[in-house]
Amino acid sequence: MGRDSLAIRHPLPNLDEPEPTEVSQRVTEPAQTCAERSRSRFTEKSSFADFTLRNEIFLPSKHKLNCKGTNVRLRLLTIALCLSLIATLSGCERLPGETLATPTPIPTVTAPLKAVHSVERGDLIESVTLLGIVDSQRRVNLSFRISGRLNGFHAHPGDLVESGQLLAELDVGFLPNELAKAQKQLEMAKLRLTSATRSDSLALAEAESMVKLAKLELENARAGLADGTTDRVKAEFDVAREEIAVELSETRLTLLTEQQETEKRLLEAEIDIMALDVELLQAKIEQARLLTPFRGVVRYTEGEAGQMIAEYEPVMGLADPNALEIRSSTPSEEVLPKLRVGQSATIVFRDAPEQEFIGKLVQVSTPIGADNPDDVRPIRIEFPAPDLIVPALSLEIGSFADITIVVEQKENVLTIPNNTIHNYFNRRYVLVQDGELTAEVDVTLGVTDGERTEVLAGLEEGEQVFER
Repeated sequence: MGRDSLAIRHPLPNLDEPEPTEVSQRVTEPAQTCAERSRSRFTEKSSFADFTLRNEIFLPSKHKLNCKGTNVRLRLLTIALCLSLIATLSGCERLPGETLATPTPIPTVTAPLKAVHSVERGDLIESVTLLGIVDSQRRVNLSFRISGRLNGFHAHPGDLVESGQLLAELDVGFLPNELAKAQKQLEMAKLRLTSATRSDSLALAEAESMVKLAKLELENARAGLADGTTDRVKAEFDVAREEIAVELSETRLTLLTEQQETEKRLLEAEIDIMALDVELLQAKIEQARLLTPFRGVVRYTEGEAGQMIAEYEPVMGLADPNALEIRSSTPSEEVLPKLRVGQSATIVFRDAPEQEFIGKLVQVSTPIGADNPDDVRPIRIEFPAPDLIVPALSLEIGSFADITIVVEQKENVLTIPNNTIHNYFNRRYVLVQDGELTAEVDVTLGVTDGERTEVLAGLEEGEQVFER
């Protein structure tokens, strides 16, 4: 098989013949026991001492050395005896009943066999597996519209609450007393308006009567002037006088009406102001109470009793358990670009691992930041209500699910096992059999299913590659 001259080739190991080892190259000789070596040393030293002693004792007197030579021989004898004693003590003589251990031979090293795989064609499905958590599509963060000191919570995370239920409240101090006082003042103002309205009605009726009476007097005066029964001058004076009286009564009626209208508007304005005070106090008290906007599950609570809470600071989260979805954390940077809105997802809930559900990606986005509690799981997947398919399955917010998303699928492509691929920085290569040698061949890879990987370039079908 021909390969590029730049491919690195290695000789193939002969797996039938083991490589020579240090043990096989050694020349074996009869082992000499430690005791025999000790006896040999003792015999050599003892023979020297015996020779010296025999020469000293049994030599004839005519061959003996002088006194000075005798001292030298005594020193030599002493040294020889000491050496013999050392040799005896240093020997590892075998004890009675002791069995000499046989040396353990060094095992022969054999090269491990490496499996060989063929480059084959097949179908590959690349998928992404994520861990998701069941969450609600309808979620709200609840907060107080006024600042104050927190009295406490009446519901806790995981509790199912009904619409309008009291969840938490702030310390309102003397606001209830102020509200009661304002309500009493408003009630008194309304009573004053009622009383004033009645008095004005009576005064208005009296003024209207005076106008009518003045008009009757004027008619009588005009009648007397017309029939001539009275003095004409006097009759004309009476007519003029009654006309003035009518004008005065009408003017008095008009002024009284305007005055009553003004007083009525003042009283009504006062009542309106008092009513606003009552509404303001009621609103403050109501704003210090956190009520459930809809039936749901408490997601979280933030704060403790006695803690100062700022206005519009989230203190509790609520989720609708009837509109569920799955949220998942952001995958790796390599996987995220492969995800698209509309892709199908296989869902297996850990509460019911024997069942599979099909969902759809409805949101794929990058996280804004950990400070935003609504965007810590940017992958959103919608799915049909499981209880419609499996009535016995009751999902809760916070349940875990394993999600598998098919991102790419290829058919009839060249593939190799993943355990044959070598990685060196950004280089990808495999070991291919090339005659009696192995060659390092760079490869271009495509999709993978976790066990096999697509080969885009570098190998041909049927070639043999070695495992790592």
